[in-house]
Amino acid sequence: MRRAVATAATVALLVLAVPLPASADPPAVDFADGAATLAVRAGEPARVTLVNNTGTAYDVVVTARLPDGTGASAPATARLEPGGVATVTLAAPPPAVTAGFVVALARSEAGATVVARRPFRVSATGSWTPLVADWRVTSFRGPLLHGTRNAAVPLADGATCGDTGSAMVVGGVARAGGGAAVVTATCRAGARHVELSFAGLDGAGDYTGTVDLSPSAGGGGEVALTVRRTDDVLFPALLLLAGIALAVLAAWQSGRLSALSQAEEEAWLLQAEAAAAHQRFRAGAEGTPWQAYSFLAALTTRLDTVRSRLRALRWRLSEVDADKGPYKEHLDALTGLRALVEAWEPFGVRLAALADARATAPAEPAEAPPAIAAHADQLLRGRDIGDTGEVPPLLADVDATASALRAWPDDERAARDLADLGATLEPAVGQGRDRDRERLSRALATVRTVRDEMAAAPDGAAYDTLDVDARLRDAAVELRALGRQYLGVLGTKTRTFAEGTGPVRVPEAASTLGEARASAAATAQRVALTRRLRNTLAFAAIASVTVWTGLTAMYFDHPFGTWRDYVAAAVWGFGAQAGLTVLIGALDRIIAGGPVARS
Repeated sequence: MRRAVATAATVALLVLAVPLPASADPPAVDFADGAATLAVRAGEPARVTLVNNTGTAYDVVVTARLPDGTGASAPATARLEPGGVATVTLAAPPPAVTAGFVVALARSEAGATVVARRPFRVSATGSWTPLVADWRVTSFRGPLLHGTRNAAVPLADGATCGDTGSAMVVGGVARAGGGAAVVTATCRAGARHVELSFAGLDGAGDYTGTVDLSPSAGGGGEVALTVRRTDDVLFPALLLLAGIALAVLAAWQSGRLSALSQAEEEAWLLQAEAAAAHQRFRAGAEGTPWQAYSFLAALTTRLDTVRSRLRALRWRLSEVDADKGPYKEHLDALTGLRALVEAWEPFGVRLAALADARATAPAEPAEAPPAIAAHADQLLRGRDIGDTGEVPPLLADVDATASALRAWPDDERAARDLADLGATLEPAVGQGRDRDRERLSRALATVRTVRDEMAAAPDGAAYDTLDVDARLRDAAVELRALGRQYLGVLGTKTRTFAEGTGPVRVPEAASTLGEARASAAATAQRVALTRRLRNTLAFAAIASVTVWTGLTAMYFDHPFGTWRDYVAAAVWGFGAQAGLTVLIGALDRIIAGGPVARS
């Protein structure tokens, strides 16, 4: 089992490369395939490039052997660091040797040993003189940009590839962070440039090394080569956009959380204000029977419910909109509760007014409204209110009952006067016409009914619905008319009911109101559309700036493709978008609040 693992590791550890003959294909990266035969130049030492694509250091011994296993050249040794590249030189094989095997024996410091082997054959020598001493190649990986760019090295003036052309491995390049690749040069017939290809480029980064295009010429073919392995521009652009989207989402969520936090803060402040209002209420009601009134427990329960529902909105994707949705419902609830809190301290003044109205009401059952008086006594006894919904009706009930108690004496006096007038008229009208007797009977019945309903009204709200003034006014008109007819002017003196006067408001035509509403709604839609368009353009401008600056800083003139690069792109998009958004918001506040806006 261990032997099988060691053999498999050999495939991943070593790539042996030597020059190839003109008719051979470039060597494959995978050493185990055995399909590509290495080339050794006749009569010349063989330069063998070793590439270590692992994280373990190896000491390697390379030998050239004949098919029968005997040595064809003296061994050469090299130290292969993790991710390193080394070139060893084997002595030129004897003239009679035409083929064999290049064998690499690698041992790690831990004692593990692997063996790699590839066939070779002896071929003719190629030599090309480059025009440049330094060259840069870019190797892309991605759906839009892939393959190599600028991989053709120009030859010196007058140098060509000849009539047949050839290809050979000319060296290797390595990356500082680990990883290496074999470089193959192909010179096609009649061309004036050499095409470079690479086997083993993997991780993103700059691979550097020196290649020799004319190993048989004794020098002059060296080129300092840099190969940039980088990802397609599509990937960093998408990551920048993803960062922008994340920043927008974070800003949106931050705005939601801020709005929810402000509403929750408002709920806590409202609870504190309610406690203070209750304290002031009780201080003002000291010694009164209504001092025990309180809705603080019910308010606390209601606010706890609102705060709980606000917290439940934090991680929902629903929009936090003050004009619609559940958030608006919670804001409306807080607004309603605030109105109750603000009305609580003046509630003591209302109760005091009710107590005064109750105290000034006649005590005799024949003079005082029994039902309303009893209801007022009940209202003046304080209690703990179990539901905040009971507070608004309670406030209205106190005001209505106090108003009824204040109105009762005058209303009762007016009804009594009308009843007395009717009683005075009955003997005289009884001798008159049937129609007048019917009028008198109807008016007295109205007065008696009103007095009975006034006495039976259970509370101020019910008393208000009796419409005492209007009903007594109608009866008074009839009785005064009969009095003038049968008793004369002096016999008809009763309470005077003022006629309703004032300007009459003519309602606007329904069509005019509909047109005004439609016009206002259309204008609101145009304003909203303009705002959304402006925000969209601002976002597009910010996103464009973010993507361009990010590509300039991290992609253009830089290798790109490691996980750190992708994380940096996402963070750049997020940070730039968030920063520019904050900057624009700050400038808006400065302009809106500064001298530019005030001038």
